[in-house]
Amino acid sequence: MKNFFSFIILLISLNGFATHNRAGEIRYKRIAPFTNVVGGVTVPVFNYSITIITYTDDGNGIADRCEDTVYFGDNQRGIARRINGTASCGPGCAACGDIILPDPSFRVKINIYTIQHTYSGAGTYTIQMFDPNRNAGVNNIPNSDQQPFYLESVLVITNFSGANSSPEFNNPPTDRACQGQCFYHNPAAYDVDGDSLSFEITTSRGQGGETVPGYSFPNPGVGGTYNIDAVSGLLTWCSPQVKGQYNIAFIVKEWRKNTSGSYALIGAVLRDMQIIVVACNNQPPVVIVPADTCVEAGSKIVKNIFVTDPQPAPNSVSLKGAGGAFAALPLGAALTLTGTQTPYTAVFSWQTSCEHVRQQPYQTVFKAEDPGNPGISSSPLVSFSTYNIKVVPPSVKNVSATPQGSTIKVVWSLSTCSPSENRLLTYQVYRKNDCVSYTHAPCATGVDPASGFKFIGQTSANTDSFIDNNNGNGLLVGQNYSYIVIAVYDDGTETFGSAPVCARLKRDIPVIINVDVRATSSFSGSVFLRWNRPLTNTGNLDTIALPGPYRFTVKYRSGAGGSFVAVQDFTSPFILKIDTSFVHTGINTSDSSADYSIEFSAGTTIIGASPLASSIFLDASPDDRKISLTWKSNTPWVNYKYTIYRSNPGSTTFSAIATTTVNNYIDSNKVVNRNTYCYKILGEGQYSDPSIFKPLVNFSQETCVTAKDLKAPCTPTLVVEADCPKGIVNVSWNDVRKICSDDVVKYVLFYKATINTPYKIVDSFNLNITSYPANDFNTPNDLNLISGCYAIQSVDSSGNASLLSPDFCVDNCPEFELPNIFTPNNDKTNDFFKAIKVRQIQEIDLVVLDRWGNLVYRSKDPYFQWDGISVQSKQIVSDGTFFYTCDVFEPRLTGLRKRAIRGYVQVVR
Repeated sequence: MKNFFSFIILLISLNGFATHNRAGEIRYKRIAPFTNVVGGVTVPVFNYSITIITYTDDGNGIADRCEDTVYFGDNQRGIARRINGTASCGPGCAACGDIILPDPSFRVKINIYTIQHTYSGAGTYTIQMFDPNRNAGVNNIPNSDQQPFYLESVLVITNFSGANSSPEFNNPPTDRACQGQCFYHNPAAYDVDGDSLSFEITTSRGQGGETVPGYSFPNPGVGGTYNIDAVSGLLTWCSPQVKGQYNIAFIVKEWRKNTSGSYALIGAVLRDMQIIVVACNNQPPVVIVPADTCVEAGSKIVKNIFVTDPQPAPNSVSLKGAGGAFAALPLGAALTLTGTQTPYTAVFSWQTSCEHVRQQPYQTVFKAEDPGNPGISSSPLVSFSTYNIKVVPPSVKNVSATPQGSTIKVVWSLSTCSPSENRLLTYQVYRKNDCVSYTHAPCATGVDPASGFKFIGQTSANTDSFIDNNNGNGLLVGQNYSYIVIAVYDDGTETFGSAPVCARLKRDIPVIINVDVRATSSFSGSVFLRWNRPLTNTGNLDTIALPGPYRFTVKYRSGAGGSFVAVQDFTSPFILKIDTSFVHTGINTSDSSADYSIEFSAGTTIIGASPLASSIFLDASPDDRKISLTWKSNTPWVNYKYTIYRSNPGSTTFSAIATTTVNNYIDSNKVVNRNTYCYKILGEGQYSDPSIFKPLVNFSQETCVTAKDLKAPCTPTLVVEADCPKGIVNVSWNDVRKICSDDVVKYVLFYKATINTPYKIVDSFNLNITSYPANDFNTPNDLNLISGCYAIQSVDSSGNASLLSPDFCVDNCPEFELPNIFTPNNDKTNDFFKAIKVRQIQEIDLVVLDRWGNLVYRSKDPYFQWDGISVQSKQIVSDGTFFYTCDVFEPRLTGLRKRAIRGYVQVVR
């Protein structure tokens, strides 16, 4: 990439004029056509208009560029023509750009260059511009007029993100600061696509896009600050200490939600800015804006903006609004000034419309500027305030809910707010099992999960109704239901929740109110079943259209997954005479819940069946001095309280021991291991329909369980102390009762002679013993071996054994050494050839040969004694040198290891 900079430097060096660049940025915008048809297939077209904006000195000797070179980031470049002005650069262009700072000391002009380019496809492209000279005298850039000026923007193109344009800036990147006063600047950035913007400080760039050599951030002074707010873009420098010119730079990044719902970077603009610090005797004005606001599209915002100035009144202070609502199309905001002499009030007004709906708020920037103090060396000062306005689409109106059989139909009015750039995508329906009011928090769109409303389904943008059938399971008679509807837009924007509506099903079928286990048995159990008749008033069962005889059919199954079977019919020609209770006997209530439904018929017409209602089914699990209880309750009513009943060992009387609102409980109240306890659960509940009797009280089956400790105790820590030469081993361990297992009753010690053999129990010890002299477990020949591995285990009163402790191994230290001379002359001194050191040797294989290779002695005993008599001749050998080989077999942790030694021995008399 640096090659193109070398090329451009060569071209510009031919021009004797200097550009004296002060500030600038590169902007981009996707333009039509967005698609093209190739071979009958529609493909995206990535056309972009690219604009370079520079702020340069004006005057004699300053280059007046009519064109500039743009590098598109795809190995292509183009010549952009200047478009502001009216003459010398051709049609539509003048000898110099528009002047924005007419001060004779700092005469700055703006130059706008534009060009179009088509990218071949998706990718990340760094758009660049390079010019050879900055203006002279920049305090924080050494030799600034000899330093290159560089701008870049990053364009991210994907096949899914849609059209994208860079942010626009409504305040120019040249500004004045007052020496010793805090300086504030806000670029008033605005993104026409509604993307989220973030701001971050960077450095001024030069050759190759690298930081300008010697560049430094503006000196904030002792305890000073220099930063930019990442959200609002407010740049703060407190405070400039030295007069002069400073260049700073910041990056504005664009973020957009991707298909996974997370924000992705889709572009960035580097803005290089110049601040001119002058001496002054002035303080900045103050602008006070309203608190951030959320409004529904179509509403008109009218707010007061207050302007004051700490200088003695009266002072003339101008107020301007930029970005956000002022840049919105169509119908941007207006600012009506009621005066210029401070203090005064300006009126901000904005008629919002559906075209303004978007996910991100409109970040609107107000800039107050005073003229300085006339007659005193003073520069104008400014202050900024940001007012965020989020435009929310209108909430869904005219929501209603109507019962239809076992479903409820929710209907609403279709919204007319569906702008072409951000279409209404879907309607979402939320439900809560109660009749409640709902008020959203300020600016809280969608439906707050904490409200209890749950998402149950959605429709297309052209559908104005939704059938709630509870995912095919049907809704419950006697249950109240509230509904809220919201609309969701392409960019993820949600409306506020609609006003909730409440409905419940008709009472034209039975309502079960009792499934109460009366006896627990695997073959002779019983359940008391009771239900309410259908209501015969207006809006419920029409007994004229549906005359009797009436029949209730009790249907039953044992546990989920089976088939319902009819177990009892109740018939009467009069609805008010028909039975509403039944005791179901001779069934298994021990092993599963009892499930029931009541089918209701009028004549030959089956009206419907009550929702399924099950008995509470309790499960109990034993543990160490406690019992864990869990239960299931599948009922059309809501059980709001459970009471736990227990009978103690040897008793048949149940007593309440606790209440809870959840479906589990741990009983640790005086539970003794190896004793049996019995339990049952009493549920209390109600329907949300206040006309149905409450509370609904039902027992579970009884279940008994023996408390048992199933948890292993913790593992002791083993310590082995060994003295190998003395053949002493002592094993000790800690008493875990004091740490983690108070019911340990014994310790078991394990031993293995070698690493690869299995452990065997050495012994078990009562709690008073925590050490053991573990000498020579496997040494029948009294070799004084200490090798072996040890492990310890604790065992509790229920027989649970801990894990074995980690291996603690010790090894032998065998020794075997032979002399090199002996004197077999019967003087009782050194008369035998024998080992001078023997320790922990299991066996040897010693062979002694004379100088001709004849065998004279052999032994396998580590404690051999050769008196010099040849095993062949049975005569004493002559003086001289004899040679030996000896294989020494040493017991070690890894097993029996052979060590070979070679040597000679002198026989001397």
